[in-house]
Amino acid sequence: MTKKRKFRQIAAYVLGAVTAVAILALGMACTAEEEKEKIVFADLNWESAEIQTRIAGYILEHGYGYPVENVVADTTSQFPAFENDDVHVSMEVWVDNIEDVYNDAVAAGSIVPAGVTLPDNWQGWVIPKYVKDANPGLVSVTDIPDYQDVFVTPDSNGKARFVTCIPGWGCELVNQKKIDAYDLGETLDILSPGSSAGLMSDLEGAYGRQEAWLGYMWAPTKVAGELDLYVLDEPPHTDECWAGDQACAYPTVDIRIVVSKALSERAPEVVEFFGNWEFESKTAGAVEAWMKNNNETPEAAAVWYLNNNRDAWSGWVTSDAAEKVDEALAEG
Repeated sequence: MTKKRKFRQIAAYVLGAVTAVAILALGMACTAEEEKEKIVFADLNWESAEIQTRIAGYILEHGYGYPVENVVADTTSQFPAFENDDVHVSMEVWVDNIEDVYNDAVAAGSIVPAGVTLPDNWQGWVIPKYVKDANPGLVSVTDIPDYQDVFVTPDSNGKARFVTCIPGWGCELVNQKKIDAYDLGETLDILSPGSSAGLMSDLEGAYGRQEAWLGYMWAPTKVAGELDLYVLDEPPHTDECWAGDQACAYPTVDIRIVVSKALSERAPEVVEFFGNWEFESKTAGAVEAWMKNNNETPEAAAVWYLNNNRDAWSGWVTSDAAEKVDEALAEG
């Protein structure tokens, strides 16, 4: 055998070995990627939560390689799901609205607080600004009886029509306590909106017709961001009042991102990601407005946000994850 032929055989052997190692390494990498456990989000039924859920899901899927799934949940039903490890992440837990349930879940170890979101949020009873302008003496909730007739409708039984909070939310009970404490039971005809969408469409419809409207609203929402609303005054919020009859203003709510204990243990990089999360009500309102004005989905809104706010979200993630998200966005 000539030296030249022998060299070729050795080179072919080495090349084959290197190729085999590369294929093995690639296979191991793919296996490692496939072995990442799915992360399940509580898909809460209001816009800011839907949008944040999909922004976070997109980043975790494309930036960190986790399969993600969204399962329908509401404010209270998500907690048993956490306990059973059927849900791993909730992007908007309004702690003050469900304080006992939240504290019990933390104490039981079924959830772990991982981040804070929407720090500039608010809740309250509102009227359109044009109603306030036409009735300058209507300043606070205690003025409502003097202006009851302004809000009477054909189906409100001679009382002021009041659209309350969404069924199942803690604010539904809070509003009832406020009505009792302010002695408004004989003044208000309470209407349940049925859903977040029902509440928004009810206010938007009245606003579009320039009709009087009285009810509960919060920010962040597209409605609160786009319509000119007046929040009726209440006595300042105090812990003592809130522990009693709640005849005072809603607090600025502590809104948490929470994860299951199991996820916190198996995916510390995910917990770190949520710890870096910064998302304000005004940002959420802008994304919601884009979504609704363009008749788009929360998924499309999440992609729109990521494409237009890289300076913000890239600070939440590793540089490697940011590059992978960029690649996914570029691919469309």
